[in-house]
Amino acid sequence: MKKFCFLIIFTVFVVGSFAQLKKFTVEVPYPSKVDISDSIQSFLIMNRSMTPDFTNFNEDSLQISFYKENFNVNAVLLDSTAADTTIKALGDLLYQSGRYDIVIPIERNIYRLLPYAETPEPLTWNYVETMCEQFETDALIVLENQAMRTVTNYKSQREYIGYSTYEKTFFASIDFYYRAHWRIYDPKNQKIIVDYVTNKDTLYWDSYETDLVSCFNNLPTIKEACYETGIKTAFDLRDIIAPEWKNETRYYYVLKDDSIDLSITLAAEGKWDEALKNWYKYIDEGNRLKKSRILYNLALAYEMNGNLSEAIRWLKESNDLYYREVTKYYLQQLVKRYNVQKNN
Repeated sequence: MKKFCFLIIFTVFVVGSFAQLKKFTVEVPYPSKVDISDSIQSFLIMNRSMTPDFTNFNEDSLQISFYKENFNVNAVLLDSTAADTTIKALGDLLYQSGRYDIVIPIERNIYRLLPYAETPEPLTWNYVETMCEQFETDALIVLENQAMRTVTNYKSQREYIGYSTYEKTFFASIDFYYRAHWRIYDPKNQKIIVDYVTNKDTLYWDSYETDLVSCFNNLPTIKEACYETGIKTAFDLRDIIAPEWKNETRYYYVLKDDSIDLSITLAAEGKWDEALKNWYKYIDEGNRLKKSRILYNLALAYEMNGNLSEAIRWLKESNDLYYREVTKYYLQQLVKRYNVQKNN
């Protein structure tokens, strides 16, 4: 699981003769749209979408075939390397999210004879269990079906630019419509926990130039567009099953007390649990102003340890002792995150 990072301090605010308010940036997780049980920490990813109709198109030959049609083409493209790119991209994206370990086997294609437009029946649980045991993963992600249709357009025309002068212009565009069907199999509970279809989504590129070569140089090749569409397919699934990490601003107080500020050193080393325990020892230290700052820091430590309810509780106590705008703003941030998690 990805951990919070205590990053470089950007700004220091002097808030009194014995305290400083310091500003830093953290990566904050927001939960995935689909709740995946914490018991699932690793995925095996396989591809069941490729039929015998899939081909590894040669990039130059494919491009030339479109030029021969005057770049006015409407066709289904079943490119095997683009389909494999989807699998690899999904693996990278899920691993980079910090939530999952990923295994993509060398033999990752599940043989099928159904037409490319048809989604096969779910895999048998015996097969799923065998594969997950073999590769020591908690669950299996399968790209059950994938297809791409491209529509390309090209035209040239003479445009009036003034003073009885005309200029030749060139316009070309590429639309990629794609469909993908994903299933996630949980062998332990023998349950399909995600059955997700992206349908009729589109990627679009266009170019408008006064030079024909420049016009087409501004566009990806058809093969490159296949790859990019495959990557976009992976992003679609990543966006619903992986947490999203956002950079947010946080503040903390330096109390100018070596014993209390030991927590800052610990936090800078990523030891937020130890930092929390040290701050907790001083929650009754000093006057209301000092206590409120310590409680503020304590709330920060609870958030960094992933306990939003306790962070909110201590931040409210800090605010009750001494009102500050920074406390109010931080409380709003925490309540927002807590509600997102609760609603999820």
